[in-house]
Amino acid sequence: VEAIGNDFPLIHLTDVAVSALPELAIRLCHRRFGVGGDGLLAVGLDGMELRLRMFNPDGTEDFCGNGLRCAALHGHRQGWVGDQFTIRHLGRSVQTLIEDGLIQTELGPASYHAEDIPVQFPDDPQNTFDRIIWEDGIRSIQGSVLTTGSTHTIIPGPLPDEATIADLGPKIENAPQFPDRTSVIWVETVAPMVLAIRIWERGVGETQGCGTGSSAAAVDYLRRTGGGGTVEVRNPGGSVWVTAETWDAPVSVKGEAREVFEGVWLAPG
Repeated sequence: VEAIGNDFPLIHLTDVAVSALPELAIRLCHRRFGVGGDGLLAVGLDGMELRLRMFNPDGTEDFCGNGLRCAALHGHRQGWVGDQFTIRHLGRSVQTLIEDGLIQTELGPASYHAEDIPVQFPDDPQNTFDRIIWEDGIRSIQGSVLTTGSTHTIIPGPLPDEATIADLGPKIENAPQFPDRTSVIWVETVAPMVLAIRIWERGVGETQGCGTGSSAAAVDYLRRTGGGGTVEVRNPGGSVWVTAETWDAPVSVKGEAREVFEGVWLAPG
């Protein structure tokens, strides 16, 4: 399955032991010796709501906005849920609506609180908005750090080239102030309420799309501009529409998802 270019092998939770999911993610998501993907989705039905777990290609578990839409599409096509339902994902109950071919998920408010993110800036621990987030004696990069279910560092300005992303992405992801690492989102304002982004996801590398990253980019834009409403966020793999009345209000994300193919995984050996 894929959503704005974020691609995932998807399995049912009933088909594999929970303890095996991290290792299975590493094997399935390998683009040479597995299926290939930006993460593994494990989906099931728990009472009246869907259950979703997502593991990055390095085996770490994370919250995933695009994965929510992929899980919603699959659960709907399986007949497990109707057009309006809840997805339980990494401790959150996400209200979900499928309408006119688009999937809308309600993520709740974003947070800039250092404890929630988590981030630990030694010089000014509570300041996570519009501050120096990286410097190496040559470059000094300003941005913000927040969580929309997953940790994101937002860097406004012109979008960087491939070499800059490949260089700075892993350095910022693994910087010492991020105990659980961070994804890095470069954001360029191309028109009022329209953003373009490039993405370095923690545990993955550069990706074509990020739902929680798009939400973080939109929230940070609304905080900088003092506005509210619907922001189109153009990922390399396609657009999502992020809506919030104010930057600290609940966030909803609307976009597409698509099942690309299905098959049977025969584990090597």
